[in-house]
Amino acid sequence: MKWMLLILGVFVAMPVAFFVAVNLLATAEPPDCSKVRDPKPGMWQAADYDTRKDIATELSLCERLQGRTRGQVEALLGPPTEALTGSLRYDLSKDSTGPRDNWILYVDADGRVRDTRYVSTGFPG
Repeated sequence: MKWMLLILGVFVAMPVAFFVAVNLLATAEPPDCSKVRDPKPGMWQAADYDTRKDIATELSLCERLQGRTRGQVEALLGPPTEALTGSLRYDLSKDSTGPRDNWILYVDADGRVRDTRYVSTGFPG
């Protein structure tokens, strides 16, 4: 009975260990925030998916947009894909065939960015 439990434990532990190792290796280094600058105006609109993802990652991790007004954000990134009360959504893909990844900017009652989130909802179905 102990051998069966040991074998079962190995079969359960190995995939978990593999998953953890792969995720640790695949995790990119965080950006050096002292070197992160705002993208040039118009760069977001012209950028491809990978560049938009890089911009969103750097600006979010380094909290470069926190405290800015909607007008300041739109001057930098252009109009959002969708604006709701309390949030601005920017699609990372320019067309309907790419990944359904969104960058959500949450704004407070004064209209200033308070937080950002990168949301991946997969590919179109």
